[in-house]
Amino acid sequence: MNWTEFQSWVTHPIVQSILIVILGYFGGLAVDWFGVRVLGRMTAKTKTEYDDQIIEECRPSVRTSVFLGCMWFAISFNDPLPQIAFFLKAMISSWALLIWTKTFFRVSSLVTQWLASIEDRFTAVTRRTVPAWEMTLHLVVSIIAAYFFFLSWHFDVTGWLASAGIIGVAVGFGAKDTMANLFAGVGILADNTYKLGDFLLLNSGERGRVTDIGLRSTRLLTQDEMEIIVPNSAMATAKIINESGGPRECERIHINVGVAYGSDVDEVREVLLGVAHGTEGVITDDSIRKPAVMFAEMGDSALLFKLLCFIELPEDQPAVIDRLNTGTYKALNAAGIVIPFPQRDVHLIQDRG
Repeated sequence: MNWTEFQSWVTHPIVQSILIVILGYFGGLAVDWFGVRVLGRMTAKTKTEYDDQIIEECRPSVRTSVFLGCMWFAISFNDPLPQIAFFLKAMISSWALLIWTKTFFRVSSLVTQWLASIEDRFTAVTRRTVPAWEMTLHLVVSIIAAYFFFLSWHFDVTGWLASAGIIGVAVGFGAKDTMANLFAGVGILADNTYKLGDFLLLNSGERGRVTDIGLRSTRLLTQDEMEIIVPNSAMATAKIINESGGPRECERIHINVGVAYGSDVDEVREVLLGVAHGTEGVITDDSIRKPAVMFAEMGDSALLFKLLCFIELPEDQPAVIDRLNTGTYKALNAAGIVIPFPQRDVHLIQDRG
């Protein structure tokens, strides 16, 4: 190949387009390498790792965008048929929208987590409201991406928006339960009704630890290793006892004990306190939450006492109650204290007539 033939080959539009695309590929690598070096020096001075993660999430999209930009320029430079040019440019635009939509999804999640980690700065963004903010940002990004996608393919956006309004009303009526769960989920997250890891007692009797707070439902893991899925609309209106609430997660349990009339009250109190201090799982080293015994009532057939003990975790309640009941029964029998049970005397009157 002589110089004239080489010049003719190089100046061919298709060859030049291919060269531009190849240049775009290596240009994307160069921008990625140079940008990482420059931004890396800037983020190295910060104390957080979120900015480093954001840069890592954006790197592939920036690199690909440079490549797609050169493809766009190559198509314009080659000047193909208008129909072919429109289709290829629309495909490139859709490709770019797809990769940047995914990137903005991940970046928005990192940004909300970053803001939530800054204490006493953004009161509306907390660790408990992060899912609600992520959902809102993802929705906004999706709407913007869909708008530009329609524009890239020359769809009539005005007509679509009008149709979307009508469809939205219809969907709103048809999916009212889903929307109720959605708004209830946002309210639960914003109001801090409960959080992940809390141990809840529902008004229906189920007890479990919160494993997930979604936009539609809340999941509880019971002590039987079963998962309960409760719609958020039901959680928002139900009476819930948060056993993990308060300054500490510990809670107090009540053991009812009845002894016979004539028993020594002080001895009963001493025996019950001894049982509490010797039972595994009972908090005994806290001066505020130490075991206590209350003489609650003089019942019909017994003196009624209450043994009050604090435990560390709500899920320990059944096991500790079992130990306390067992220890109480054995200790009262060993001390010779009678545990009465209801009795009735039946008198038969003989008819002498």
